[in-house]
Amino acid sequence: MATKLKGMTSLEIAIIVAIVLIIAVAVGWYLYTTFVASTTGQPRLNVVSAEITASKNELKLVLVNPGPVDVQISAVEAGGQSTQVTQTITVGQQTTLTVSLSGTWTPGTMVPGRVILSGGQSFPFNALVKP
Repeated sequence: MATKLKGMTSLEIAIIVAIVLIIAVAVGWYLYTTFVASTTGQPRLNVVSAEITASKNELKLVLVNPGPVDVQISAVEAGGQSTQVTQTITVGQQTTLTVSLSGTWTPGTMVPGRVILSGGQSFPFNALVKP
């Protein structure tokens, strides 16, 4: 008795096409999200130095924006005090930011603080208190 060879049925072809389509969509989505993530940069900010002059109640910050995007500073916190600031630092720019504070500062101590950007990101620092 001879057996009759049969090709793939339409259901088998549909399953294979569906699997290939799902894999293609997954690879395409991965490539798309990787591309979008590489073109939109997260803001970065380096706090080079931070000093509080106790006699003047001033906080002096030296900041550098290494890129890849401009940063907009919205506030500076130091020793539990928050001060609103509006300053933009462009990519590659170094700037000195002076903020007035209130309170009593002990020379020789370190005061924790942070720079807060308009997007909510914060960059911590420790400020040295000078007389």
